[in-house]
Amino acid sequence: MKGYVSHLITENEKLEQELTADYDAAHAPVSHQQLLALQLRGDIDELSVCIHDCVSLVPMVKDLPADLLEEAGRILARQQAMGIRTVSFLDEMSYTCRLNELDIFRPILLHGMGDWSLLDMQPSVSVTGSPQASPQDVSIAREWGKKYGSGHDGQEFCIVVGSLANLCDVAAMEGCLNAGGNVIAIMEGLDGVATYALCRRIVDEGGLVISTQWIGASSGRNLCPCERLVAVLCEQMIVVECQQQNELMTVVEEARKLGRGMHYVKPAVHDISMEGIQVLPDKKPTVKKCERIFEWADKPYSIVYKIIAVYLQYERITCSGLIDKLKTLHIATDPYGSVHSLMTDKGNSYGRVFMEENGFLVFVPEVRERIEAIRGKFRV
Repeated sequence: MKGYVSHLITENEKLEQELTADYDAAHAPVSHQQLLALQLRGDIDELSVCIHDCVSLVPMVKDLPADLLEEAGRILARQQAMGIRTVSFLDEMSYTCRLNELDIFRPILLHGMGDWSLLDMQPSVSVTGSPQASPQDVSIAREWGKKYGSGHDGQEFCIVVGSLANLCDVAAMEGCLNAGGNVIAIMEGLDGVATYALCRRIVDEGGLVISTQWIGASSGRNLCPCERLVAVLCEQMIVVECQQQNELMTVVEEARKLGRGMHYVKPAVHDISMEGIQVLPDKKPTVKKCERIFEWADKPYSIVYKIIAVYLQYERITCSGLIDKLKTLHIATDPYGSVHSLMTDKGNSYGRVFMEENGFLVFVPEVRERIEAIRGKFRV
């Protein structure tokens, strides 16, 4: 798995270099610097409205004061020197489709360090608990993280997503790393990211640390909260322990709204209505990856949906031919890695959907009939 991730990192570095040169001219009406300047000025609500009308951004940046633009430039330069990359919601090549589920609440800018390709990889899970979780609950979270990171004890490999502000999330991410798995960590702010030992470990071991806050941002900004990012970036949520009237309810509620699979570890419920959250058995049932076809068919914003939709336009196409088509259409941050992730069940892959036959890509037998039954749902 590490070798596969290393390959993706290498490919993404090449892609990032290509994108950096032509970002302003080809991929967005405004630059990262201008968007950050708008945020520094406090135009958060106006920016949210412009998510559905990007043309409105152009007049917004015309009257930006020079000092704000300079400050934004200094912040971005400082972050770049620290190895922190910034991605805009306008940059379709780098901005993961998953975040589009948040609609007007999706982050305008994301700042982070590590392997950004993890945002487009599946499956992913969040293992969380309340701030009042006991040491025993934290230990349980760590064990679940270890199971998902190793793929042992009846579990499949999963990327573990969590907030660095939550003890159970942190424990699950540490357990995942200890088992050799991959982690996406969300920070409330990036100050201290270079000195926080867990952040360094996550990045060094092939993970990703992200935030909607920039270096030096004051607290209390109306930006996309950690809970919302955790909810949208996971496919399943494992609730180790939950109590009413605490911060955890935010992430649970967001995950429910987004239709995420919800599971509760303890058989007893503490002062909370947990409708829709299943109690986990001793071993969580493993869903065959090919069964996700029906789920993907209802998510036109997802990478897998778009890849299948493009593939279905052609009677016969090779693996390299499909990758070239995805590059032309600017689909997927790493078209090579995304297609090959659909040709295996190993590690953090999407799941085996394609195989090669006589030099051409075809659906694997157990998927072919399912795809044909709902072929009309996949549209480019």
